[in-house]
Amino acid sequence: MPDVDATTHGDPVKAAADRVLGSAILRERADRLDRLATWISEFPEFGDQRCNRRAVSAAARFYDAWCAESVTREGANPLAAMLRPPSEAQRERAADIAENALRGVVDPSTSETTAAAIRAAGIRDATLPEARIVAEAVSLDATGPIWLCAELARCVHQDRAVASLVAIWERHVEYGYWPKRIEETLRLGRTRELARYRCAAVDAFFRALRDQLTSGDRHVSRAESPTQSGP
Repeated sequence: MPDVDATTHGDPVKAAADRVLGSAILRERADRLDRLATWISEFPEFGDQRCNRRAVSAAARFYDAWCAESVTREGANPLAAMLRPPSEAQRERAADIAENALRGVVDPSTSETTAAAIRAAGIRDATLPEARIVAEAVSLDATGPIWLCAELARCVHQDRAVASLVAIWERHVEYGYWPKRIEETLRLGRTRELARYRCAAVDAFFRALRDQLTSGDRHVSRAESPTQSGP
């Protein structure tokens, strides 16, 4: 594992979170969540609200802290954090870990808001703006190619055929799963637009994957075989 402190670019919150998360997969996801949450916090929808953006960043980085313990103690798959939302107890644990790790790193108010945002991020009608921003970032991150990576890892772990992954996507398409999920879990127009774009990219991948699995893409090759070509 690379030296955590050497890869944090002087950000003490990132350094604290990276030490807690440990796993490269969880640290990478924390980076994504932080970028998304920071971007969302600048939307006009939050322009007239008093929002602690330092707490938004910290809450995004520590959101999966509950999972780090399972990875360390039990060898759990960190991709599980991307496949299903944490329970209330898991969010509570992540909030406690964040408060302990941030002691002396940020001011007490930011630490308290960070923990509150993590705890409330799973509440649908949360009023805390920091929690709403983090929840939006988490839902957006779980849509598109990252979802595909997590599902593929699960297929490999369970020794399931690649075709089973195609079947999952086809069922999702048949029942309109992703449009419904986007409408239900994302509240903002810009995040919904990005989620649809990401889903379209995954759909294109699955079409190509299905063609390769069934050799349905042979029509694109017009090259003559070596035995048929002249000198």
